[in-house]
Amino acid sequence: MKKILVCCLLVVVSCSSFAQQSRHEKLQQLKSREDIKVTEVEPNLLKLEYRNGKTLYKNVGNYKPTTNNSLQKINYSPNYDSTIIDINTIDTTLYYQKYSYWQTVPLGNFRTLLVGDVNKNGRPELYGQVKDYWTDYTDIMAFEMNTNGKFESVFSYDSTVIAGNIYDIDKDGKEELRLAKNYVDERSSYLVWSFLFYKQSKDSAIANNLSFTFKTRDTSDQQNDNYFGDWDGDQFTDQIFIEPSGIADLKIYEYDPLLNNFDMVYQYDYHDLDLYYGGFSIGDFDQDGKTEFLAGSLHGKVLSLENTGNNSYTPIWEGKVETYNAYLCAETNDLDGNGKKEIWIGGDSFHDGVGVTRITLFETDGKGSYQVVGKIDIIGIFSFYAGNIQVIDIDKDGKEEVLLGLDYTVFILKFNGSKNHQTYELFYFKQNIWQDNNIGYYGANLYDLTGDGKEELLVNCWDDPPTPGTIKWFNWIYKPNFSVSVEKEDSDIPKEFSLSQNYPNPFNPQTNIKYKLAEYSVVSIKVYNILGKEITTLVEKEQTPSGYQISWEAKDSEGKLHPSGVYLIRLSANGKSFTYTKTIKAILIK
Repeated sequence: MKKILVCCLLVVVSCSSFAQQSRHEKLQQLKSREDIKVTEVEPNLLKLEYRNGKTLYKNVGNYKPTTNNSLQKINYSPNYDSTIIDINTIDTTLYYQKYSYWQTVPLGNFRTLLVGDVNKNGRPELYGQVKDYWTDYTDIMAFEMNTNGKFESVFSYDSTVIAGNIYDIDKDGKEELRLAKNYVDERSSYLVWSFLFYKQSKDSAIANNLSFTFKTRDTSDQQNDNYFGDWDGDQFTDQIFIEPSGIADLKIYEYDPLLNNFDMVYQYDYHDLDLYYGGFSIGDFDQDGKTEFLAGSLHGKVLSLENTGNNSYTPIWEGKVETYNAYLCAETNDLDGNGKKEIWIGGDSFHDGVGVTRITLFETDGKGSYQVVGKIDIIGIFSFYAGNIQVIDIDKDGKEEVLLGLDYTVFILKFNGSKNHQTYELFYFKQNIWQDNNIGYYGANLYDLTGDGKEELLVNCWDDPPTPGTIKWFNWIYKPNFSVSVEKEDSDIPKEFSLSQNYPNPFNPQTNIKYKLAEYSVVSIKVYNILGKEITTLVEKEQTPSGYQISWEAKDSEGKLHPSGVYLIRLSANGKSFTYTKTIKAILIK
């Protein structure tokens, strides 16, 4: 019988639970925010306009898959792995000691704080705003870490609103700082965007000298998701971004040293595909020596472009993921060791009013083509505020972890699968306990601020106190308390845990569960439905190091098959938990 590891992780039931907000409650909360203007442009399609001029779109309708829109009937295929995380069943005591509070910096930025060390003095800079509506917006400010490890203000950038990127644009060995500026043009009444690139005035300085100003047209639209690289190999810096409203373009520009500015080399009008696209996964995924760019859309469509030569690009693929708002895009470097990079496309949608963030993992299955190899579902999260993804090897074991800043939560996912098996567990989880005090998360990122080889966690927050007009931004910074090898030390308890897969006969109600224990353990194996309700206990006892096998037949005490759906089989050994799914396509016996 074919065996396949189906799904990893619904962590243990918590001693305290987090209430999921309903779709109605989320919308009411959004409409009460002072810093966001909400317009329903079509039924269930919201245009979110932020005070700094940014515009985003959100689809808040219930997701409607081809067959059924029920949360319990989301498709979990027997052909790939699925990881399920339910925020209502996470034991926070497993994670709170991994990071401890260090300091607060009175800066914030759209999504996450921009961090860098432009002058290479070992004392990084933070770029953002002190957002105070009584005095309108402050400019973007640079705070640099002093010799005591505290951050202090060192520079202010006139009339700027968003800190974007740090990158060596002209390839002279010194990084430029990209900031955004906007204003309403008196002649046209358009909100005009320009992007300012600053260089160092001297080697010891931060980037404080304006080098050039870049905008795409006279009545310039905003630019989202700007990335830089040399993708066509001609030694000049390329820039890709999305112009989201009005024009609906994906554009690629190249830096021209004679102009000291960017010149457009490619434009793709996506308005016939969807209203809005966001995010990029960038890499040579199909291994043909040419870079690909994948982006997700408002309705979950996925577009892939490929570099086809010097300043030449073309669309090569269109696909779809089972979620709306698919703006979370990233790439990992072959976590399962099968020789292929993974493409991450994530979004969020409501399923019968319950928010679900779904990430779909792709790998190439041939030139210009991709296939789904895994899915990660976070049940209970639909984010209007935070929404960012970062890939970084946190524990320095040679495999990257993935940070997700979503709504009021921070997740760090760690690969725990094997070759051709994309499964993940929680490395870290942090939920905002200050929600009732009008403090919200806006995103999170990791950066080694102290130079000790371990990244600090920066949580970007907004404070909306009862007094109108006083919203401010700030960042809480947390230090890591774990050694880089701690996760590897206990990763073999248990050594193995697998299910027999009933595919291609999904009506077979029996599942065989095999596991090996590396040491004497207190073992618990329980079965839950997708909503977290316990169905039965299979094992609850002490066991010696050995291999074990038990069977579960998906029938109740009266001999009837359990309803069709996804069931969660959780093994806990000495406090470490592993959860796998069992998909049942059962015929109810009446």
